[in-house]
This record gives sequence, structure tokens and C-alpha cells, in this order.
Amino acid sequence: MSEPACERPLEPSVATLLAELRDHGVTDTSAVEKAFALAEKCHAGQVRKSGEPYLTHPLRVAETIARLGLDTSSVIAALLHDAVEDSDLSVFDLTEQFGAEIAGIVDGVTKLGKVPYLSRQEQQAESFRKMLLAMSQDIRVLLVKLADRLDNMRTLEHMPGDKRQRIARETMEIYAPLANRLGIQWIRTELQDLSFRYLEPAIYDGVQSKIDNLFAGAPEFVARGLAELQAAFLPPAGPSDPAPSDRPEDERVEWPEALFGRASVRASVRRPYQVYRLSEEQDEGVDQVSDLVTFHIITRDRAGCYAALGVVHGRFTPVPGRFRDYIALPRQNHYQALHTAVMAHGVRLTLQIRSESMDDVAEKGIVSEWRRDRAGSKGWQNLTWLKSLMDWQGEVSDPHEFIAAVKADLFADEVFVFTPQGDIHTFPRGATPIDFAFAIHTDLGNHCSAARINGHMVPLRYQLRQGDTIEIITTPNPAVRKEWLKMCQTSRAQARIKQYLRQQERGRLRALGRSLLDTELAGRGRKLADFEAQGQMASRIADLDLPKDLRSEDGLYEALGAGQVAPAVVADALAPVADEEDNLFKRVLRRMSGKKPGPKLPGFGRLAPGQGAPGSPLLVTRERIEAGSSGAPMIQLAPCCSPLPGDPLIGYFVPGKGIAAHVEGCPEALGRIAERRLHLAWESGLEIDGPVTLEVRTTDTVGLLAEMSRAFSHHGINIKQANCRAYDSGRRAINTFQTTVRSLKQLSSLMATLRDITGVLAVERVFSRAE
Repeated sequence: MSEPACERPLEPSVATLLAELRDHGVTDTSAVEKAFALAEKCHAGQVRKSGEPYLTHPLRVAETIARLGLDTSSVIAALLHDAVEDSDLSVFDLTEQFGAEIAGIVDGVTKLGKVPYLSRQEQQAESFRKMLLAMSQDIRVLLVKLADRLDNMRTLEHMPGDKRQRIARETMEIYAPLANRLGIQWIRTELQDLSFRYLEPAIYDGVQSKIDNLFAGAPEFVARGLAELQAAFLPPAGPSDPAPSDRPEDERVEWPEALFGRASVRASVRRPYQVYRLSEEQDEGVDQVSDLVTFHIITRDRAGCYAALGVVHGRFTPVPGRFRDYIALPRQNHYQALHTAVMAHGVRLTLQIRSESMDDVAEKGIVSEWRRDRAGSKGWQNLTWLKSLMDWQGEVSDPHEFIAAVKADLFADEVFVFTPQGDIHTFPRGATPIDFAFAIHTDLGNHCSAARINGHMVPLRYQLRQGDTIEIITTPNPAVRKEWLKMCQTSRAQARIKQYLRQQERGRLRALGRSLLDTELAGRGRKLADFEAQGQMASRIADLDLPKDLRSEDGLYEALGAGQVAPAVVADALAPVADEEDNLFKRVLRRMSGKKPGPKLPGFGRLAPGQGAPGSPLLVTRERIEAGSSGAPMIQLAPCCSPLPGDPLIGYFVPGKGIAAHVEGCPEALGRIAERRLHLAWESGLEIDGPVTLEVRTTDTVGLLAEMSRAFSHHGINIKQANCRAYDSGRRAINTFQTTVRSLKQLSSLMATLRDITGVLAVERVFSRAE
């Protein structure tokens, strides 16, 4: 077993770096030496928290990059990755001295630490967003950043306690998962271990102690396991050698070396954080040393992997349920291997079988693929998770939302599903058909109405399972609902849904704002449509003292609907009142031609004459009271009085929410109306289903309840709930009926029929009252 990467010496030198480069076939190191001289100049006199010269940090980062096998441009960028941030050196200077390629890598890694107006979390989000954009063009940006974070974590003990916690948590939540996505497992495990040690020091020490104790109890386990497996792939040395197998002689399988080449075997040991995850989060106890060790069988090619699987399953007893084929179904980071477990002499051996090229990817991840793609094919850009991040990152402006979404994507477990054409897609565990639809195309997601899984209809909340074949059923009109945000898992789907809902909400606010302005202008004898038709809106809006983003018709209407601008202010700019005398004269005329006070309703007061809003009323239509996909209608019928078509209305504007419509005289409205009152009227012929409560006082007469029920049925009205109680020593009764009616006309007809029934004393519509 090779030593863990974190136990390598920390003392760097330029000689060590140059030797590492020569070991990887680099013969011309002059550019690297030039970069070292520049880094030495930029960081002259600077020291780290540990007291060591700052130059040791970029040297160690460059050594890590060289050890990964990256090119000299990457090594130079690693040497200079902090030079722009910590000195007067600019990206332009780097471009002149080393070219645009190296300058681009350095610029992608450089933090936005010099932007003073950003909070720390905003800095983190914007810095990470910038790094995403840069690495979408050149993956080496992220590789240098990971090497930088790795060295910072190795020396984290010199930082203050609160900063240690913050950096360790950020590393655990973002950078370790990023290393996993890139397939560089040794960096991922070391970052996790170092973060774990600072975040949970007591638990870390306990887990490390448990590992030491398990190995102390079985010191020969690794050596015996290696011998067992090596014997399976090598011919016996002589006839007297015992066969280290628990299978009968006639069931043993020999390794055909001539056909598949030599197979090598090695072992690796789980790190403390991996053990912690197994024992605590996955509810799998680590009680014996076999739980800590994974044996790797490396073959020549893909065919050799499956042949080796046949050998170990033929020679040892397979453990049921432990086989996984990641060759046929690679992980998102392109990792491929066959995973299995076997029993050898009563001891379980955990195995990973992979070819030499697969092993290179498993150890170095994207670096291996990057080296193959240096000719320019950029196959690394086809990484699913990277494409997904790039697709939606520009649409999320809130830094909290952005960082939360990145963490959710990076930590997600995976399920593999198929399109009807057989194309494979990977999603986080818990994903639904909504995630699938938006992953295929935004338009498919917007029009998704149902899904067919493996030929059977399923609800959209169905959680995808391994191997599902998914077909999306669409509807002609967009079907996005706010509830979908709770049903999907991928950041792409959530970003697309939020974008659609925001557009819908903005459209609703624009329609509301336009109606408010039109109503205000109607009170001045003008029409908004006339101003729009004559093209006067732009010039008049320019005269208003408005923010730049509101100086358009749509922006202005949206601001009116959100309550950011008062309709009267805009109306004054469009149709100013001539003078106060003329204004007074018009108010007198409106008062003289105003409507009569509305009827007195049970429990309500009457509006004083002249309280009605001037001008043309805003019509209450079905479209304006029905909630759209954003869940917020333009006009909301107040539940306290439940207005019905035909009821006299008053309304008031609630900024950002719309218009609240009440029955005229409702005390709830009178207490809040202030200066935001609106004149509302029902659209002619409108019928809606509205809740109504009727209170019927009667004598205690036999059969009277049946008569009242027939009256409801005669008018086509169902009784949803009835409550009858006697009073006055049982001689009279109060009957409360909860029902749904379509209009005031239908309700009035029902109430008249009820009053005509013998024994009915009074019929009243009951409204809720303010508390």
C-alpha cells in the first residue's frame, strides 16, 4: 500500500518541483524557473500564519499539480496563483510574460477579495461562480484551486479557531465533493479527513483509535488477503503448495494470463471520515478489520475485468447483494469498475476490479481524461454535473440560493434512468419526472403534465428508481406549478421553475399595474390606451424621477403592481389637473353624479355618500380572480365576507399581492382601506362558486327542516354543512347552513323562497366579523 498523500513531506523546494516535472517527461523547465523567480519577487517579505515564507505555499501547490501529471502551463499557473491577489502584478502583466493561457488559469482561481461591497457569503458565491465560468473553458482552473485548498487545509492548525471552522466546513461542503466529481479520490479523501479533524475533533480521535485497535487485533489481514487474491491469478509454485481457497478443486478457475495479461493486486485502507460515514450515517457498523480494507484487482483491459470477476467468483463464495457494475454504467465522474465482495476462509474481502486505464481515471480522475484530450477535443466538458451547473448558474442571483443549490448537486447520490430511445441520464436520488423533463429541455419541463414509467402512468411526485425508462406526457399550455419546487431535486429544474414563476408573477404585476393606472386615468376622463396608441408613454415616463430599470412601459406597470410607485404620481405626469378650482369643480360634479349608498347588510354599516371611488370601475372578471401558476390572482375575494357576483364591492390595493375585494360595508375593509381604495364592479353575467353562510330562524315545527332542504334543492344548491339548535325553551330554532352559490341573484332567490316557508321567521346572510 502506498502512503496517504497527506503524509508526504511538507518542505518544498524548486529543485524538488523540477525533479517531479522531469519524472513526468518534462525536459524544458526554463519557463517554470522564470515563473518561480517572479513568484519569489511577488511574495518577497510575505509570511504565512505558521511563520514560514509565503513562497512555500505556491511551491507546494505546484508540486501537487506536477504530481498529478499536468503540463508546465498548469505548474506555472500554480506557482503564480496568488501573485495577482497578493501583489501589484496584474492579469495583463501575466499575459504579456506567460501568455493568455496561463493568465486565464490564474484569473479563474483568483478570488474576488478586493470587492468591498460584497458580504462574505456573496464573495463566496461570486468567486465560485467566476471559477465555474473559467473552468467550463479550462478544467485546470479547478485543479489548481483544489491543490491550493489542499495545501491550506494541511496547514490549517495555524489559523484562528473560528476561521478554522469556517474553512473546514466550506472544504467539506464544496471542495471535497468537487474533487469527487472530478474523480480525484485521493484529494477528496484527504480533504474530507482534514475537515473532519477540525470540525469534529473528538469524534475523529475516537474513529482513529477504533481503526488502530482493529488492525492491532488482526495485523496480518491485509497480507493474507493479498496472498489469497494473488494466488487466484498466478499458477501454483509447486504440487506441494496448499491451495488457499474454500472451493473444491474441480470448481477452481485458473487465470488465462496468455489471453488477458497479468493481473495485479493491491489494497487500500479506509480513512477515518469514510469509516465515520459508514458507521454513523449509513447505519453500517465497522466492527472488524475487513470493513476497513478494499482490495483492487487491476487487469489489462475491459474484457479482463469481466474475466477476473469470473475467476474470483469461481474461486471464492460471492456475498449476495454486493455486486455493482460501474463499467456498463459509469458514475458521473467517469469512474468505472466492478465492485463485489467474496468470502475467503470465513473472512469477507471487498473487491474492486478495473483495467489499467480505469485505474488511472480512478486515481487521477479528470486529469487522466484531460491528458488524452490535450489535442483539443475537450471531452471533459461533457461532464453532466458541470454542464448542469453552467446551464442554470447564471439564472440564480441570490448567493444563499446559489451556494445551497451547488451543495445539493455536489452531494447527491445517483440513480440511472433511460429515455424511451435508450439514452442514459443520471439524477440525484429522490429525483422525479419533473427533474427528468427539465433535464431534457426547458420547454418539455414547462409543458410536463404526467409521466409514464416502464409503460405505466405515475404521478409527477414519483421518485425515480435505478433503470427506469421514462416518457414525459405534455399539455399544450404550460403546466408549471409552485408545488413543483417541493417535488424536484435538481438545481436545473428548480432554477427553471423559479424562472418561469418569476416571469408569471411579473406578468401578473404588469397587468395589475396597468389596470390601476387605467382606473386612475379614467377618473380624470382619460384612457390609458390613448396614451399608448399615441406613443406618449416613453416621453412622459422619462419626465418621472424613476430608477433606470423602471423607465419603460413594462417596468413602470410592474412597479405600479408591486406598489413601488403610486398610480396618482404617474397619472399626474400623463394627465395633470389644470388647477385647483377646476379640480374642485370636477369633484363637485362627481359627488352630484355619484351612486347612491349601497344597501345595509346584516352586521355591516353603510358607506357615506361620496365615498365611492371616482371614474370607471375596475371590472372583476373570472381571469382576474383565478390563481395562475404563480398562485396569486390579480383580485382576491376576501374570505371574511366572500363577495358574490352582484354584491356591491369596495377594494383596496395590497402592494405586491394585488387587490382585495370586499362586500361594501365590510368592517375588515373599512379599517384598512385608507388611500388605496379602488372602485370595483362585477363583469356582466359573471357566475362563480362562492361560499355562503345562511342563518334561518324558525319555529320548532315538525317537517320544517325537510321543507328548507327542498328549497335548497329547488335552486340547485347543495348544503355542505347544517347546524340546528333550539332556543326559547325549545319553541324556536336557529338553523345555520353552509353552502356554495353562483351569484347574488341565485342567493336572493333562495332567501326569498325560504322566507315564504310557513314557520320561517327570518333569513339572513351571515358574514364573519373582525376580531
